[in-house]
Amino acid sequence: MSTSRHPIEQEELMAYLDGELPPDQAAEALSHLELCSECQTLAADFRDLSQELMAWEVELPEVGISSEIDCALGERLQKREATKLSLPRLENRVLTSRWIWAAALAIVCVAVGLKLTLTSRNRNEDRSTAYPSMASIEQYLMPDRNAEIALARSAAPASISSDAKILILGWRGYETAIEGKNGFVCIVERSWTSPFNSAEFWNPKVRVPQCFNPAAARSILPLTFKRTEMVLAGLSKAQMIDSIKAGFANKELPAPEPGAMCYMMSRAGYLNDALGHYVPHLMFYFPLTDKSSWGADLPDSPVTLNPQFRDGPEPITEFVIAVGKWSDGTAAPVM
Repeated sequence: MSTSRHPIEQEELMAYLDGELPPDQAAEALSHLELCSECQTLAADFRDLSQELMAWEVELPEVGISSEIDCALGERLQKREATKLSLPRLENRVLTSRWIWAAALAIVCVAVGLKLTLTSRNRNEDRSTAYPSMASIEQYLMPDRNAEIALARSAAPASISSDAKILILGWRGYETAIEGKNGFVCIVERSWTSPFNSAEFWNPKVRVPQCFNPAAARSILPLTFKRTEMVLAGLSKAQMIDSIKAGFANKELPAPEPGAMCYMMSRAGYLNDALGHYVPHLMFYFPLTDKSSWGADLPDSPVTLNPQFRDGPEPITEFVIAVGKWSDGTAAPVM
């Protein structure tokens, strides 16, 4: 195409779309665009590419682009240069240095996106094998006794936890730090109260503040004691599962009492690497129950089935209901 048919070059067209042309040249570009379908198509392509690049949000990878990706980009650009020699006039205009740069940048973004996807997948896989066995007991303990007491109390509003019994984890298991007055028991559970098939069963960072009501303190808390006792004794998961089954069979471990429930409203807890602090919620315990009896996990239902005991050796069903505030009264995120 002749210059008379296209009085603006591609660089000028891109500058016009970016608002960088002087007023007189911008007016000329606009007049030409209104009449030229070829340049309208080219402008639309530029605008789409610009929007895609601006919308692309990507965290920089920890390492640079691999040599394989770098080589692939080089080959791609070489092919584009070779193709440019055989294209007609309009396509030659499109494949100027600025267009090649934009295309290369788009390719780089795709490559980085793919690399980040693989990195994220690898990190998830690494997380699943990050805690293959129990760490040293020191990593599960909290050296500051008062800090663990405060964390345990944070499980429930002060009107409940201030008069509750407080337990802390020691070298030989849980021990009483403060005697209570209202029958509630507050405690900071560790990772081994997770499902046995959890990838974070041995995660030493887990701190789960809970405050059991009297019924749960009598019938659910013994499970925490049992698991902790077996962990500190060095039993394997298989041995623990067998022992729990036997405990329920011989009535050593009680079934959930009617009304057994627990507060988990601490904003300072850490459930696991995947959930972090999660959201404040209440938990309710029953002998094995169909979740449909509570409408759990149905659309828009506030009730969910907690996986803690699901498919485990404990014949217990646990329902969770999220609440809108943390134990200190501040607003919490919506689940």
